[in-house]
Amino acid sequence: MTSGKSSCKTAAVMNLLSKGPTGRRDIGVVKEDEVYMGSPREQIEYIDLALLDDDPCNFYELSGLEELAANIELVGLQQPLRVRPGAQDGRYVIVSGHRRRAAVAKLVEEGRGELRELPCIVERREESAALRELRLIYANSDTRKMTAADVSRQAQRVEALLYQLKEEGHEFPGRMRDYVAEACKVSRSKLARLEVIRKNLEPSWHAGYEAGKLAEATAYALAQMPRARQRVIYNGLVKQGEYPNAIMEHVVKQYGESLAQAEAVQCASYGSGPCLNREAMQARIMGRDYYQYNDCRQCCDGCPNLTHCKYACPMLADKIKEIKADAKARRQREHQEVEERLRPQVEQVRALWARFGEVRAAAGRTMEECLDAVGANYLVEETARDFERLERLEKKITEKTRLPYGYGVCLDEVERYVGLADLLGVSLDYLLCRTDNPAGMAAQPEGQLVISGWMPGGTVPFQPCDVVAYFDLARTGSLNRMICRFDGKCFRYEASGRRIDTEPVRWMALPPVGGDVSELGTGQE
Repeated sequence: MTSGKSSCKTAAVMNLLSKGPTGRRDIGVVKEDEVYMGSPREQIEYIDLALLDDDPCNFYELSGLEELAANIELVGLQQPLRVRPGAQDGRYVIVSGHRRRAAVAKLVEEGRGELRELPCIVERREESAALRELRLIYANSDTRKMTAADVSRQAQRVEALLYQLKEEGHEFPGRMRDYVAEACKVSRSKLARLEVIRKNLEPSWHAGYEAGKLAEATAYALAQMPRARQRVIYNGLVKQGEYPNAIMEHVVKQYGESLAQAEAVQCASYGSGPCLNREAMQARIMGRDYYQYNDCRQCCDGCPNLTHCKYACPMLADKIKEIKADAKARRQREHQEVEERLRPQVEQVRALWARFGEVRAAAGRTMEECLDAVGANYLVEETARDFERLERLEKKITEKTRLPYGYGVCLDEVERYVGLADLLGVSLDYLLCRTDNPAGMAAQPEGQLVISGWMPGGTVPFQPCDVVAYFDLARTGSLNRMICRFDGKCFRYEASGRRIDTEPVRWMALPPVGGDVSELGTGQE
């Protein structure tokens, strides 16, 4: 719209408002020192506020009264009210000044009785109700800060009044929307957006929009969606604990896009048609942050989150159970494989702890003394209790369980020491200067690994070997001593190779006696 067209339409409306029923310029839109042609100046009259009634056509909210009352209390009422005679004698209807009257009434209630009589300019001409209301809107539109909802209501009412005036004989050439935009001092595009909001915004959002808390851009983004989707967004934000009216435009758009994707999903498992799990999908979308990837753009049957999503389609319950059962079986197999692979290390840790307990008991030393000797005497009481339970093999032991040789010492560290000694072909005693004999303090035949001392039941060797062990085969308390073979998994009779079902009470690994020792088969039970 060009500036020329704009000024023409503005002039048309202003010309309409500036003429009374006799054709004279209407004093209601001019400064109070302007006059009718050949008529006296307007006079200010002081009228008791109890005789002043609000115009029922005034739809503007009386906001900001606290600040306005404080200003009037400080400097007085600087601008008179404009009123017209009411239907009852002695009473007046406010044309302009509703907020000023309300602010003064507040001050009077607080004890400022000297402000009760208000300066007013009384309009005494006759005019149509439509023209009078249009003048009311013009008088109020420049005296307050209006929300988008205020502008929308104003535009809607101005348009209705202009059409009414057109029926009364006034001419408005061109598009009526242009006159409304000029009258409300907004662009035509903004007027179109406000109309979309007014017609399509879902009622859940109205309160925030009317109060000016919901941004116009956000309201417009919402109003372009189906109302059902707007309602889902509102309820979802409330459930999240968010304040919906503070939500920004891009957040609303992202939620709207994700919800539209869910609405477009077709059922892939139980015939054609819309997805039967749509409401659950909507709940899942609104239960997450707006920027998170939306998985609910496909049937749950193909979703990677099917087994652990609480919003999954209930019609896939049997499939979910089957998938979970398969996954559980797979995890168990993997766990068993890992456990089997680590078993030699675990048993070696158990053997080291059992050996430590035997040696400590034989030496008659307390656990606290041992901890002090390795520099781990802090938290002695708690650590000592844990170590004593590990000695008795009462606490779960893994390949990472720490050993009683100092802070943080584990099997892999011990194996590094032993590996270095083996590489150099000497004993740890020699490497650590405990002896001058490279074979160690108590030299053993080369290549033999000897674990002297009895190991308790519940432990097993960490590698296949011959064993001398005590078994309670009859379970009567009478022990049988025998030489058997540990094949890496279980103890077996030396002669037959049959598995020994009873756990040994105690056992001792025997060193190899030379030559190859063939392992017994595991199939002879």
